[in-house]
Order: sequence, then C-alpha cells, then structure tokens
Amino acid sequence: MRDFVIKEEKLNEKERRNLEILDCVRRGGEISRAEISKVTDLNIVTVSNYVSKYIRSRVVFETGLDISTGGRRPELLKLNSEYGYSMGIDLGSPHLTLGASVVAVIMDLSGKVIARDKFSKENEPFDKLTDKVVDMSERLLKKSGIPKDSLKGTGVGIWGVLDRYKGMVRYAIENEKIVSYTTLLSRLQEVLGAPTLIEHDATLAAFGERWSGLGASAASENLIFMCSDSSCGLVIKGDLYFGSSKSAGELNLNPPYPGESSSKDKCWASYDYGCCMRSRGLDLGMPDKVRSRISNDSSAGAVILKLAGGDASKIRFETIIDAASMGDPMATEVLEEGGEYLGTKIAFLVNLFNPEVVVIGRGVERAGDVFFSAVRRAVKKWAYDESLKIAKIIPTSLGEDVVAIGAGGLVIQSVFAKV
Repeated sequence: MRDFVIKEEKLNEKERRNLEILDCVRRGGEISRAEISKVTDLNIVTVSNYVSKYIRSRVVFETGLDISTGGRRPELLKLNSEYGYSMGIDLGSPHLTLGASVVAVIMDLSGKVIARDKFSKENEPFDKLTDKVVDMSERLLKKSGIPKDSLKGTGVGIWGVLDRYKGMVRYAIENEKIVSYTTLLSRLQEVLGAPTLIEHDATLAAFGERWSGLGASAASENLIFMCSDSSCGLVIKGDLYFGSSKSAGELNLNPPYPGESSSKDKCWASYDYGCCMRSRGLDLGMPDKVRSRISNDSSAGAVILKLAGGDASKIRFETIIDAASMGDPMATEVLEEGGEYLGTKIAFLVNLFNPEVVVIGRGVERAGDVFFSAVRRAVKKWAYDESLKIAKIIPTSLGEDVVAIGAGGLVIQSVFAKV
C-alpha cells in the first residue's frame, strides 16, 4: 500500500523513505525487515540501514523473533509509540444546526487516541472561539498526563476556503464570513510549546479515514470524503490532493453577493429549486423543509412536532431522524429527498474522479439506512456504470473525531519524515 506523501513540504528522498518505512511499521504492528522490503519495494539492505537509524533514535525497537521459513529467524520491529505525541483539533463547522462541536484528541505515535475533549460550538466571534480552543488544549494536555515536551506538534482542521498567504479563511456559503486564524495558531504554539499546522477540515477527514487503517477506506488509492454537501477531501492515486493554491474541495459555486441576485437566480433563491451546485448546509436543509411543510399543513409531521415539544422552531436534524425511526412519513420522505439530493452531487464526483470509496461525514451520516439507501439510489441513477461498479459509499468510520484524528495524523507523518 502506498502511503501519503506530504507534497507541500517538498520532501527529499531520505524524508520520503522515512515516511514510507515508518508508516509501514506503524500499520504492521510488529513486522520484519523482509516484510517492510516487500511492502515498500525497497531492497533489504536499504531497509536495514534505515531501521538501524530508527533503533538508535529509539523511534523503533526490536521485539523478538518471527517464525522462520528457513535460515535465521527474522527479528520483529515495533514502533515506539511513546517516542512522541500529537494533538489534533477540529474547529467544527460554522453550521450549528447539526450540533457542531469543537473536538480535540491527543494520539501516540501509533495513532492511538489517549485523551479526548470537546465542547459545543456557539454562534460567537472567532476571538472568543480562539480563547476556548486554547483553554481546551491546555486542559487536554494535562488530562493526557504526557510531558509537555513530548508533544511533537498540533494540527488544526478549519472549514472554508483557505488563503494561506494572508492567514485567512472564508466560509463559502451564504452570509459568508472571513476570519484570520494566525492568532489561534500562534497562541497554540506558545501555550503548548510545539509547532502547529492548519488544514482544510475535509482534507484532514479524507486523510484520517485512510491513515487510521479502518474499513474499506484504508486500502483505497482514490477516495472522496464528503463533508455533507459543503466540501470534500480528495485522495488521488494515494496522495492528498490540495490544488494549486491548496483550496481544492469546495463543492459549490460561489453564490452571488447580496443585492446582485435576481429572480433569475432560482438556484440561490430556494432550497426547493434542486440545484446540486448550491449548498443546503450540513443538515441538507432538512429541518427548514420540515418547518415549511408544517406551516403549510398543520396536520403534517405530528410525530416530529411532538418530539420538538410542539414548537416547530425547535425541530433539529436529530428530531427528524428520531421521527423517521418511529415511522413518521414526513420524516422518512425528507430524509429520502435529502439523500437523493446529496447522491446527485456524489454521482457527479464519481463520474469525475472515479474513486473506490466515497465516505460521508460531518454529522449527516447519522441519518441512517433510509438516508443512505436514497443516496445510493441517486448515485446509481446518475453515475456511469463504468465508474459506479467499483465505488463504495459508506459512512465515516471515525464519527465526529475524523477531522481531529486526521489533523493529529498529519503531524505524526511530519514527525516520521524528519526522524
């Protein structure tokens, strides 16, 4: 299996081999030099030379002897998971109707999560969010019990279109907001005493799914991670795809600025128009659709209204899921319609990129079987058979931790490269 190459760092040959060999050890658990040579396609002498350096650096140690197939029994190698640790932080989405949370994890060098924390995200200025994130990072480090100087770095996942030259990010849906993330990174680096990096949340989610080694995603050379309908992370031929300015992955057209739209801009005027190039938000506009239908027909959605305490304004995405599980026809219909809409967008991407796996996450995956059946029906309807026959469409295997794990994993990859 090929491993990720962090192309943006322009790794030299030594660093690339470090990354390839050490990630092979990480995935293998306990593995021989011969097995590493076979997996990486590097000759045994080269592998042995690199491994000797890793043993001296204490990033790898020998654990015993493997069963021999003839001749000398090979010694097994294992990653020293306590060599260092990484922190991954997901700043959450700005779309709060899915119960967005800020999530942070600390992982050892093998990728095992040893500590986790989170808090519910609110509609507040970015500087206040920064204060909370910094506080959480200090709290999490203390909770983990690891020495501060063992933290090798912190990765941060953020939504929207990144301008890395200016240190700004733009949330590219309606009522767009532009914020600076430089203060956040500098404060984290100061408080934690370790380097920080920032990356698009969807890109990190795609990385986390494949790097974690879980499910069908781990073996996929070509993978798309769908942050619902707002953005996607791309793995192409085993490598993360960033684009020329590292802003690839936005799924929607740039909407007209306020005052520039007209009655002809139906695509931007109504969720019901059906244009798959316009984001409905991470909840796919389902709560708004339910509220609209109830306002037009007070007898509809009785189960949903009951679950919301009789107040339509309190209808949330989870309310619809719960109502559908209780057999409410409107809830089921709305979940199916949302799945068909997202499936249409996925079909376009399946035709364009021909992936082995499309992973759906960012909360909408909680919608369950009714939703996923509708997604798959729409993909089957709109995608070409030649691309569709290999593509699997699955929910994220890492739940709400996927971005944070991807962020921490990217830090570990950087550590491997620099050993």
